[in-house]
This record gives sequence, C-alpha cells and structure tokens, in this order.
Amino acid sequence: MKKVLALVAVGAFVILPWLTGMGNTVVHAAGDARKGKAVYEKSCVLCHGPQGRGDGPVGKTINPPAADFTSAASKKKPDAELLDTIEHGRPPTAMTGWKGQLSEIEIQDVLAYVKSLRQ
Repeated sequence: MKKVLALVAVGAFVILPWLTGMGNTVVHAAGDARKGKAVYEKSCVLCHGPQGRGDGPVGKTINPPAADFTSAASKKKPDAELLDTIEHGRPPTAMTGWKGQLSEIEIQDVLAYVKSLRQ
C-alpha cells in the first residue's frame, strides 16, 4: 500500500504540472515587493528608472532602451518570462543576468516589485 501511495504521489508531482500547462516551469515562492524595491533601487533604477519606465539616466542612452514595465507589452509578459530576464538577462541587449549576483530570494523580491510597477 505504501508503494502505491508513493507512486501516486510521484505521479501527481510529475504529471499534474504537465496537465495544468505548467510543463517545465519551476514554481517559486512569491517575493516581497517591499524588499524588492530596495534591491531594485540599488541594482535596476539606473536603467529602468524610479517608476520602471525605462527612463533611468543609463536606460535612456542604451540601444535598445531599457524596458518600460508600465508599457502594454510589458504588462502582457508572464511572470516566468520576467523571471528568466532577471536571472539570465536579454542578450544582446544591455540587460545582464542577476543570477549569482542576487540571491534567489532577492530575485523573487525584485520580480514582485517589478510586477507592482506594472499596475
């Protein structure tokens, strides 16, 4: 009986995400936008600006310009895409990846803050 329950649990863990469309998406805990704001102000504001409009002093000078999180296009991006951009950057743009420079928790916090700017 224990083997059957273990197999059902493993099956649910493997099959349920596939059935619900999550596929290979890694689910992360929700970040804290308040903490994310502090990280954003140290690491992101020069390019993305204080309100996330891509109008920071550096963001206005790079080509392509820094992303505007308040734009309609940005608001359509799923969390997984934003997370991937924060972690790995957007080659060949000036957006560099922060994985390894920020902790996983800080990355989740920044993601939460960026999502709050999109509202």
